[in-house]
Amino acid sequence: MIKRVFAGIGLCLVLCFAANAQEATFSQRLSSLSFSNAFPENLLKTRSVVLYDISPEQTQPVIRGDWQSVAEKIQPTLKKSGIDGVVHYYLRDLFSGKESYNTFLDYYDDRDIKNAVFVKENAGNYEIIVTDLQDRQFLLKEGQAAWKQSGPNLEEILDNLYRAVANAGLDRENRLILEGPEFGQLLSPIKAKRNEFYDLNFSSEKLAIPVFEDTAAINSAMDAYPYAYGYVAEETAEKELRTQGYQYILYYVRSTGRSVKEILKYKTTSSETDYISEVVKDKKLSVESYNIHTPVYKFYIKHIYSGNVFLGKKWDAAPEWQKALNNYMLNLRNELVRN
Repeated sequence: MIKRVFAGIGLCLVLCFAANAQEATFSQRLSSLSFSNAFPENLLKTRSVVLYDISPEQTQPVIRGDWQSVAEKIQPTLKKSGIDGVVHYYLRDLFSGKESYNTFLDYYDDRDIKNAVFVKENAGNYEIIVTDLQDRQFLLKEGQAAWKQSGPNLEEILDNLYRAVANAGLDRENRLILEGPEFGQLLSPIKAKRNEFYDLNFSSEKLAIPVFEDTAAINSAMDAYPYAYGYVAEETAEKELRTQGYQYILYYVRSTGRSVKEILKYKTTSSETDYISEVVKDKKLSVESYNIHTPVYKFYIKHIYSGNVFLGKKWDAAPEWQKALNNYMLNLRNELVRN
């Protein structure tokens, strides 16, 4: 079959700088914070989310660092200080995919979360930032005010946080604060039928690809896809895509293998330590094993009108997005195209 590629002029110039537009904007705004000794005025009256960025274990491929043990140390100080940390997340998980991020934003609204505590660890050095959430789409505004402490001793930083809050003169209304951390679950973006196969109608309709990376790199990974596709801006609404002639859209989820399986509603067991990724190329099966705590990408295609999701017949996730996308497309071609 003949493959047709449709690309908007100039689109890559705007969007190809980042794998995820929301994450790129958020990171830029986080780095632009204006630090002072002041806390958000309603910090002790409203709810906070606690977000972690912890160094990975130096394996190959990497394994996510143990951020939950850090959370166990953080929550008691928040409680003592009067900061109601209602839910704890690994920061990168919020940006695990466009659909997953939008699902989180709905959750964020439902729980009426007003503030954020950022906890970062890199090579044994810690940093804690406290600020309010001022933007619904990107959480932070450019240059907004924040409080920060950093250093190699986490306990000392937490003591400084407690004393600083106690001396800030803030009115306290938060009383029923959890003793230990509540770890946030990434909610599944799947709202309609979940299918572990491919739709035969892929061949007659056009697939939309939100630009999450350089288009040349995506083209290389998409080489095995035998049907029509085109690039669209990440922020384009699905309803608008249908008016542009797209019936399907490509999405991905990125988190640890265990989390991705849970988000996409695969069955998991507590005894699993590794997941086997499978890809068929030239009628030959190739397999690779990844620790369940290794961050991976898993691609899928969604039918825009119905919301039905097509995951494919094989678990084909991989740590690199290029490999994960190539795996998905190779498996799709092997299943749908009979030479």
